[in-house]
Order: sequence, then C-alpha cells, then structure tokens
Amino acid sequence: MSLFRTLAKRCTSLARSSRYMSNILEDSMYDGPKPQNHNQRVTLTHLRQKHRKGEPITMVTAYDYPSAFHLDSAGIDICLVEDSASMVVHGHDTTLPITLDEMLVHCRAVARGAKRPLLVGDLPFGTYESSSHQVEFLCVTVLNSWKRAEFIRL
Repeated sequence: MSLFRTLAKRCTSLARSSRYMSNILEDSMYDGPKPQNHNQRVTLTHLRQKHRKGEPITMVTAYDYPSAFHLDSAGIDICLVEDSASMVVHGHDTTLPITLDEMLVHCRAVARGAKRPLLVGDLPFGTYESSSHQVEFLCVTVLNSWKRAEFIRL
C-alpha cells in the first residue's frame, strides 16, 4: 500500500507542475518573435544602431499582402520587393518580362501589409538603361505611386 501511495503522490505532483507539459513553453525555450513596436517604423538610424550593437539585421523578400503582413508581424527589419516576382509569382523563366506597372502592383500590396519594415523597391531590368534622366523620372514615378517606398534598388 505504501508503494501505491508514493506513486500516486508523484503522479499528482507531476500533473500539478506545468513544467512537464509539452504545450507550455519554458522560459529558456524559444517563445516566438519578440514584441515589436508597430507604431515605430524602421529607419536608417534604427538599422545603424542595430549594426553598432552587433544585432542581426533581417531582410526578406515579399511580393503580396499576406507575405508582407506575416513579415511585419515577425519583426523583419527590411522588406525587399524585387523583380524576381516575374519568376516566383508570374511563372516566367527569367526576370526580364516583368514591367514597371506590374512591379508597382506588387509594391503597393506589400506596402499595405508591412507597416513597420523599411521598404525597398526594385526597378525591373531594362527600364532605366537609356539615360540618367530616365532613371530620375522612374524613381520619382515609383516613389509617388508607392507612397511608402524609402529606397529604390537599381
């Protein structure tokens, strides 16, 4: 009878302790992304501070609203919308067929989903090679139509 009572006591103490339950995370375990201040957008100053502290700077590519939304909630620092959308989203063999108008659609969708990260837009290949005036015109066009792009990658 004493062996039974000893086992019963041990089982009761294990059941009461949440430490042994697999669905509750311990403090030492990874518990998801750190809470982010969604009112504070990432700036160059913020990135410079992270670099000085030796903290990693994260950058992820997104092409649509759902990806950007999850990227935002994960606390990613930089979001890149690049012309590889031609292959990834539109199914082309190369990045050459995508147009500036198609890129702007992707850029606007990402801007609606990602409120916090620094946004970097990509000009499609071949849209700016003819002259420096064309580059300036395209950059102004992208910045005006995207509203939230901080940088444009050539």
